[in-house]
Amino acid sequence: MRICVSFLRKVAPAFLLALAAFIAPGQTLPPQSPPPQSPPVTPPVQKEGGNPFVTGPADHTPVALTKESKKQILDEITNIVEHRAFIPGVDLGRWPEYIAKQSDALEKAQSDAEFTKAVNAALFDFGVSHIHLLSPRSEQARERTSTVGVGISVQADKTGLTITQVYPQSPAEQMGLHTGDKILTIDGKVPNSSEALAGDENTNVAIKLVPKDGKERELTVKRARYSTVRQPTLTFVGDVAVLKLWSFTKGYDRELLEDLFKKASTYKYLLLDLRSNGGGDTGNLQHLLSLLMPPGVVIGTFVSRRLVENFNRDHPGTNETDPIAIAKDSNDRYKTEIAGVAPYPGKLAVLVNRGSASASEIVAWALRENLDTPIVGSKTAGAVLASVFRRLDNGYEIQYPVSDYVTKNGVRLEKNPMLPDIIVSGPAKPGADPAIDQAIAKLKG
Repeated sequence: MRICVSFLRKVAPAFLLALAAFIAPGQTLPPQSPPPQSPPVTPPVQKEGGNPFVTGPADHTPVALTKESKKQILDEITNIVEHRAFIPGVDLGRWPEYIAKQSDALEKAQSDAEFTKAVNAALFDFGVSHIHLLSPRSEQARERTSTVGVGISVQADKTGLTITQVYPQSPAEQMGLHTGDKILTIDGKVPNSSEALAGDENTNVAIKLVPKDGKERELTVKRARYSTVRQPTLTFVGDVAVLKLWSFTKGYDRELLEDLFKKASTYKYLLLDLRSNGGGDTGNLQHLLSLLMPPGVVIGTFVSRRLVENFNRDHPGTNETDPIAIAKDSNDRYKTEIAGVAPYPGKLAVLVNRGSASASEIVAWALRENLDTPIVGSKTAGAVLASVFRRLDNGYEIQYPVSDYVTKNGVRLEKNPMLPDIIVSGPAKPGADPAIDQAIAKLKG
């Protein structure tokens, strides 16, 4: 999920460095103490400092890892995890225990990929989203509008990687990979992050996966350059407008969105397709909801360190860490604003799947709670922490959470995937999209 600095300054001044995850400039948050305020958001993401998005080949030259350089990077990570990151109710003080379990792997690591894998194995033990180390190669790829790779976004668990998005005209699309496919091994090893897919252009990677049909496949994919920018599109099915939104960061164009909403406003029905949308900038999240609901509608609450401290200060003798209780007590609410066009006046439904995360989940829940909007598709990711990106030495970057999120009606979204009103499994096929068909039937029913 991803969340923006403008939001942080507005909703949580002390909410430094929050909300960042795969976002463009102005989509990440700054750190927590002392708080340089940069942009935030994925579940919402933001980042501290950074280069503008550019195209072209990655220019990172791998630097040999030494015992000293690894210690320096680990010291930075330890400081961030123990003093800047924040998740209500999660004991981040267990970091020394978790990283100690990876001591052998860290000592043996001789490449960026090996070092990153070992660190992420330790971060994974916290059991939450939006805490992840990016190698120099991945950090540069995150900033670009094109990159080299297989062409998929993934979500990790202990058994491998689940594909949450397949980019058009990418090697993955050409090889027939789909959202929902489960990657079991990469080059013969069980992966714990997308780093295992990284490599140079025109090199091969061996993948073993289980598609939706359950028949295990092994294939070799050649890495190539592909575009990571996908702009929203508006298509029509009779009297139904279908707005496809791929991201709340790269490709999110407010002027284009408002123009598309002007066209959609003449149609009686609108389907908002958030399938495989992994989230992004909270400012853009707020903008989209403001195109669907009037100004001043409560969306939810970002539960930051400041809110937790204020709660316990105002309730002496308590040591509350439950984000739901703290959100209920707070007046610090995230709301819609005045947009460039009037809110859409017709009937609305939302499409989601396993790749819908962070900002997408916030949108779906806000529309369900405020407009009783039907949700169609498959379960979402359940990954909704506000996070930020911070650069480290030697080209590394870490994404870490700075707040939790609770909906208007008191639902915590982290580790709580949304269950659609109408379950539709399986990817769409050319000329046939069961989720769209069932959403239209629901709207017209």
